[in-house]
Amino acid sequence: MSETPIPARRSRSPLIAILLLVIAALVLALGVLIVDRQRLNARLDEAQSALGASAAGSARTAGTAAAGRTPAAPDGLAIPSSTDPTQLEIIRAQARRDPDDPQAFGKADAPVVMVLYSDFACPYCTLFAKEVEPGLADLINDGTLRIEWRDLAQITQTSPLAAQAGRAAAAQGRFWEFHDAVYAAAGEGEHPEYTQENLLEFARAAAVPDLDAFTATMNAEETKAAVEEAKTKAYSIGVQGTPFMFIGDAFVSGYRELEVIRATVLAQAEAAK
Repeated sequence: MSETPIPARRSRSPLIAILLLVIAALVLALGVLIVDRQRLNARLDEAQSALGASAAGSARTAGTAAAGRTPAAPDGLAIPSSTDPTQLEIIRAQARRDPDDPQAFGKADAPVVMVLYSDFACPYCTLFAKEVEPGLADLINDGTLRIEWRDLAQITQTSPLAAQAGRAAAAQGRFWEFHDAVYAAAGEGEHPEYTQENLLEFARAAAVPDLDAFTATMNAEETKAAVEEAKTKAYSIGVQGTPFMFIGDAFVSGYRELEVIRATVLAQAEAAK
């Protein structure tokens, strides 16, 4: 009968103790790593939150600049002239000064030309037509200002049809009367939809003399192509929204109040002397 190897059993006891110490050390180290990782994650979260807030602020600022209104000059109401040579080259190339342009109003040699991009379905264009344009009449009448209309028909599916109708009225010398009739009928904040019938009624209200010719011109393929070409041209120089204006050497993106537009026209007239 053999004896139990007591010495061997005693020799394993220190090994077990060492293993337990190693495991405890590993658990402690793992705990420290977990705590450190949690702290690191917390710091990363804080940093990301701060970065996100900054990015959101930048996005809001950029969005306001893109979709909102051009900031006024710091020393007054007038929008300042562009100082960028490339912009100035583009701006100065837009005024046609064609004395026979049926969609222009004012003297061809006026010191200031406003090139106005507009859409008959644009609510801010409606506001501009009702609240700003009448307040510029004296500047047009005294030879200071000329307004040249440009179609940018894009807001609704019937915007191009309305632009075609405007050109048809212009062909008979009644564009601005048609313009007034259309915008007078548009409600505040509305995006009006247009039909052949209601555009014909606007033409009648504008005293377009030959309504059959008006309808034919409105629906002519060359008129449709001209409206589409006008939009393409606007996009090619960076004009993508309405209302948009080149006023002398300045540009105005979005709706601005009468006092700002008048101040800009007068400042440009002074600069042109």
